[in-house]
Amino acid sequence: MKKALPIIVYTLVLVLVTGLTASGATLLVVSAARLDRGDTVTISQDEYATLQKYAKLNNIMSIINASYVDDVEEGELIDNAAYGMVALLGDPYSFYMPPESMEAMREDDTGKYVGVGATFTTDPDDGMMVLTRIYPGSPASESGLQVGDRLCAVDGTDIATLDTAAVTAMVRGDEGAPITMTVLRGEEKLDFSMIRRSVDVVDVDYRMLEDGILHITLSAFSTNADKAFENAIKHGREQDAKGILIDLRGNGGGADNILQPIADLLLPEGLIFYTEDHNGNRQEYKSNAYKVGLPIVVLCDENTASASEVLIASLQDYKAATIVGATTFGKAVGQSTYTVASDGSGLHLTTVRAYSPLGRTWNGEGLTPDVLVEQPEELKVNPLLRTDENDVQYLEGHTELRKLIQEE
Repeated sequence: MKKALPIIVYTLVLVLVTGLTASGATLLVVSAARLDRGDTVTISQDEYATLQKYAKLNNIMSIINASYVDDVEEGELIDNAAYGMVALLGDPYSFYMPPESMEAMREDDTGKYVGVGATFTTDPDDGMMVLTRIYPGSPASESGLQVGDRLCAVDGTDIATLDTAAVTAMVRGDEGAPITMTVLRGEEKLDFSMIRRSVDVVDVDYRMLEDGILHITLSAFSTNADKAFENAIKHGREQDAKGILIDLRGNGGGADNILQPIADLLLPEGLIFYTEDHNGNRQEYKSNAYKVGLPIVVLCDENTASASEVLIASLQDYKAATIVGATTFGKAVGQSTYTVASDGSGLHLTTVRAYSPLGRTWNGEGLTPDVLVEQPEELKVNPLLRTDENDVQYLEGHTELRKLIQEE
């Protein structure tokens, strides 16, 4: 593999810059293409400055390729350089994604995938992957995995240095393929073996309770959750619901375009939340005057994060609901995804901070509920064991909602 690298590295640099800046793309790509026409090209002063800026990377790649004792794979070096560049930001929510990770992220939006039926997120304190949700009847639930388990390895491969998208790609696979997940539960390492199979993602579930309370479980702001949530509200109206109990426990967030129409059903006309980017540019998300007009209680826990926290913060600011449960996860930043190369690899990058209508932010701290209720440990680690009779957060939320209904 002893070949010159300038064209490869220059093209890499230009592609990365194209993905990161999202501006001036045409000029940069055309300049990269010119390198194929001969040994001598004319480039602009700005392009020359860009080339000089990344000369160090070019030189390192050339020396490795020419002098390293073993053969090297250029693509792997480039991928690792990209991983390292983003990792140095120190942000658990920003990461480089090879093509397979990008594909897994796109698959998340289809509402169906082949895997084990568990979701996880990155703990910003130690960078470990923590299981936040396990689907009933899934391979994960049947194996004995629990919410709160900290993922260490997949099929014997240590995932300590990998991001969420890369781990997701490892966990998913072909239907019928075996997988072993190694987790840390307390101080004990445990292996759980299972068979991958097709998993249907159900983000919204609802039922009418005997006392006229509409109980909605909203597990994520993805796929068609906004439409399903609207259908739940419609069902409640048809059944003359007196109040709404919304369960956001274990909801790790999702997309703004799904959050907004859901919030629109619950809030008065006005600002839902706003974001600010690197340059201080502000984007506002607003609701109209549709508000459902019923007493609302929302349940939350330590795995309630991101978009679900945005909704809770807005409801608190408007005093539109009573929040019951445990302090939330603490993620008040948003990410954008960029395709950075023709092979489909990408970049998931934190680009905005989120603020409530009153300007509150909660990143790293979480939101404190109006009524603090800690779940018993056995139910915290295994939500599948919760019932209407033993779920103390649900019972307290139900009690609070009945009080609001009586005050109407």
